[in-house]
Amino acid sequence: MRIHTATDFLPVTVSSVLLLSAFAAAAAISATAAPSAKKPYVTTSLDIDSECKTCPRSLCPNVDLKVDNVTNEFNVTCWTRGTKIMGDNLWLKTESDCYLTQYDVHEYDGNWDEDLAYCGRQSEEQHLTLEDATLQYKTECRICPFTGSCDVVAYLPEETDVTLTCWTDAATPILDNSYWYKTTNNCYVAEVGLYDRPNRADLDYCGPIPHLEIANHNNENGTSEVNKREPSAEPAELAPQYLIEVKVGEEYSYCYEKPDNTSKVIERYEYNQTVVMQCVTDITGTWYAQSTDFCYCSNYDFWDEPLNSEYYRIPLCEYFGTPADR
Repeated sequence: MRIHTATDFLPVTVSSVLLLSAFAAAAAISATAAPSAKKPYVTTSLDIDSECKTCPRSLCPNVDLKVDNVTNEFNVTCWTRGTKIMGDNLWLKTESDCYLTQYDVHEYDGNWDEDLAYCGRQSEEQHLTLEDATLQYKTECRICPFTGSCDVVAYLPEETDVTLTCWTDAATPILDNSYWYKTTNNCYVAEVGLYDRPNRADLDYCGPIPHLEIANHNNENGTSEVNKREPSAEPAELAPQYLIEVKVGEEYSYCYEKPDNTSKVIERYEYNQTVVMQCVTDITGTWYAQSTDFCYCSNYDFWDEPLNSEYYRIPLCEYFGTPADR
């Protein structure tokens, strides 16, 4: 009887040996290199009041984010790149076909760009409607268009050129005009402060605007040369507002070229006449209010003194600077 040796079971040709070795190596490589499957979506919820945008850019219009009526949760399906927020340009697309930053949602125990698919290059495109405008009066540019609750991003002097991107009428009325416009400075200005009424037909509607706070929302768009000077901190015990209507409480109120009653008289307002004030100043030691005629009246000439009003808090003229400062 023949005793079989190990060599009796080897392949009969060298080519067979090489082929089997190649198959084994390929299987090993495939097992170690196979990428993990992407998730079709991740369920999350908002961490703060946020804007869900038509594109992953801070200047794009907003869209109504659909959330679960009970849990307030929603699904994000892919990631993309957009405006850099807090040093990171990663944005998330939702099933509402709008985009949020990763800082708008609850912290994720994973990596968005590893667990979700990339939305595609077309998702990074920015489509904006734009219209140039110039400020006629001193203007507060706010993070959202509500004077009583939204922070001021910048105090802009008269003659400032701005570029408008969209409009809304769901806002605080200023002199009975509720139209506001978002600018490329990523803040909103009231229509009443502009020289000319923009053609709203050429601009997008801004969409739903939540209450936003500077502390929670970065303004890193880098698309504007508009003066971004920081507003001075001041307690908001009353609703802040500019362009205030007041009535003259004296026989006459003289409006001076400078906040000083020894300077040239520019206008004379009569008893009970309505005057629109932009701001107040005490740079000469006495409080004066600047009207939309760009002259200064004594704060004490009016029934409802601009500085000491029971209804509003008017800003200081020093906040805005002058056109020469720009």
